[in-house]
Amino acid sequence: MAYLRYSRDCDWHVFDEGKTGESESRLAVWHKDHEAQGASFTVSMIQKMLELEDYSSIPGYQPHHKRILREAFEAWLSEQSSAEI
Repeated sequence: MAYLRYSRDCDWHVFDEGKTGESESRLAVWHKDHEAQGASFTVSMIQKMLELEDYSSIPGYQPHHKRILREAFEAWLSEQSSAEI
């Protein structure tokens, strides 16, 4: 599932990479200019970013992206917690 998609108004593609085998779910967080780096993060990594409000580990991140990424991360975490039930 995609939480953000590239568009004229959005430089981000944020989507659930799902689980492979027994590994933890991962969220891909790609900026249009840094897609080749293929950044993805686990639930605990996303939770830590939200807790600290520090998104600096995301390639292409700039402070004005904070709100849109936070909303996408919160939506993904909400789905992850409801999937565990």
